Amino acid sequence: MGKFFYTLAASQFGEHNRSSTEAKLWVLMYHRILPVTDARYGQEEPGMVVTPEVFAMHLREAGKLFDLVSLTDWLARAESGLALPAKACAITFDDGWLDNYQYALPILQQQQIPATLFAVADKIGTPFRFWPNIVAELIALKSLALHRHPLLAAAARLIEQPYSAERVATCIGHLKAHSEDELFAALEAIDWPAELTDTAAPLLNWAQLAAMQHSGLVEIGSHTSTHRRLNKGLSASVLEYEIATSKRFLEQQLGQPIALFCFPNGDYDAETLARVRQHYQAAVTTRSGINLRGRLQRHELLRIALHNDASNTPTRFRARLSGWR
Repeated sequence: MGKFFYTLAASQFGEHNRSSTEAKLWVLMYHRILPVTDARYGQEEPGMVVTPEVFAMHLREAGKLFDLVSLTDWLARAESGLALPAKACAITFDDGWLDNYQYALPILQQQQIPATLFAVADKIGTPFRFWPNIVAELIALKSLALHRHPLLAAAARLIEQPYSAERVATCIGHLKAHSEDELFAALEAIDWPAELTDTAAPLLNWAQLAAMQHSGLVEIGSHTSTHRRLNKGLSASVLEYEIATSKRFLEQQLGQPIALFCFPNGDYDAETLARVRQHYQAAVTTRSGINLRGRLQRHELLRIALHNDASNTPTRFRARLSGWR
């Protein structure tokens, strides 16, 4: 009961419902847009997915509260000292999932709302899978191969229980203590491709990514070259490849400047941030909050994460927008 009243109060009295003399920018963070009837929905972490119906509702509700803007346009106006709406909202997608093209783009087109999609440059048009999704599918399939590597022991224990997306998400959170190199090495050691039944490429190809860009609604940003987390004391050459080379490759493939960057998993350190500032006009984090024009950190923009469980009604959605913790 307490949670219900908190949600109701946050939805009604949060920052989105207050007047302000300082321009504010809400940046909404999405990953996957999938119907509940899609097999991919059930194997995704709960915090990573909303349904097309919920996404469409979010856009309608946001349109009642904010001016829905292009992120780069809002930032350009802020930098130039031009007038800005008191409350603006920008839509972003991380990773470059195929379902963004299948399900999100038609909704953006129907409602004529701009968005930014952050693509993992080297993985577009390839059969690449993110390691959390490999682990989740292996657990769902109750693959005994998980027992063959000690790093995957926590995942192996879950195959003895009924599948739970929440337990899998907790397991993936623990596995993030290891680097991508360590995790992929462990998965390669158990020959993970031989264990999976779904061989469809989960990410966009270049034609689909270009089609989203050519819609006139979707701007493409960089989400690094390989989706490596950037806070592990990485070498200068690795940082250059992830940050600068990804930008050049996307520009070469798409024929448009790439101005925006997104930190994988929201991870970065001082050196990473300095390099991103050298190459990009702005960058988004996974830190929650509302951006204020007068205190704008262009390369550490705050966002609000949206997922189905926490935002599947207008009241819950507005509570997420409130700025309350």
